[in-house]
Amino acid sequence: MTITFRKLTDKAELQELEALEGTIWSGSSVIPLHMTLTVAKFGGLFLGAYDGDRMIGFLYSFPGYTDGELHLCSHMLGFLPEYRKQGLGVRMKWMQREEALLAGYPKITWTYDPLETVNGYLNIAKLGGVVRRYLPDCYGELNDDLNRGLPTDRFLVEWFIASDRVERHRAGQPRRPDTAGVPEVLSCDLSGELPRPRDIRPDCSGERLLLPVPAHFQAVKQADMGAAAAWREATRTLFTRYFEQGYVVTDLLRDQSVVRYVLEKRPVEDILRG
Repeated sequence: MTITFRKLTDKAELQELEALEGTIWSGSSVIPLHMTLTVAKFGGLFLGAYDGDRMIGFLYSFPGYTDGELHLCSHMLGFLPEYRKQGLGVRMKWMQREEALLAGYPKITWTYDPLETVNGYLNIAKLGGVVRRYLPDCYGELNDDLNRGLPTDRFLVEWFIASDRVERHRAGQPRRPDTAGVPEVLSCDLSGELPRPRDIRPDCSGERLLLPVPAHFQAVKQADMGAAAAWREATRTLFTRYFEQGYVVTDLLRDQSVVRYVLEKRPVEDILRG
């Protein structure tokens, strides 16, 4: 199987994108053709993944302007089910970086649920994104299988695409922070079948901190919605608190039951230089 990627610009390609969106997500999530055509003409970026002549994945992004800074907002990425978990999303994100640099964007942003650690590992540990902002109930109530029953809290990922940090991640040579002896700001009960949050520590200090979350949050939701809600509440409190104090999420440490976010209290400029 040879998958190719290309930038989408003409009407026929964007019509194909519209059909694929409805297949991957739902008809209610489809961006109308008149919108995609307009966005593509004025600074947006659409990428398609192809198996032969068939589009099997896409990435949609549009221009943003926040706090006086231009950036590219990466809003939607998806593949047909049979093409998932093959590293295609990573390849598409690196192509997005190349195209964004050519277009003059210094940064790409997007959101994800901090309790969905597969996404977190991609966004931070593999791509080199950083997080310093927590968005409570970002999209309001959503009734799809992934989001139903909980507030749609999100991290805002900042991908500084021209930085040394991101270039090192692209080369497969990231610099991992030393986490030996680093305190954890949340204790977990790992004695049962599901990890559960126990005590939160909102007043820790130090150059680095660790914040554990479940490694398999959807399994927690399916087994015990009360436990899932407790994880949402505890992590919302802690991430919000430590971001307010100037901490930045810079890495993840994976374990069998939990994944630990690494928070560093350093200027983001220093983090981007390594």
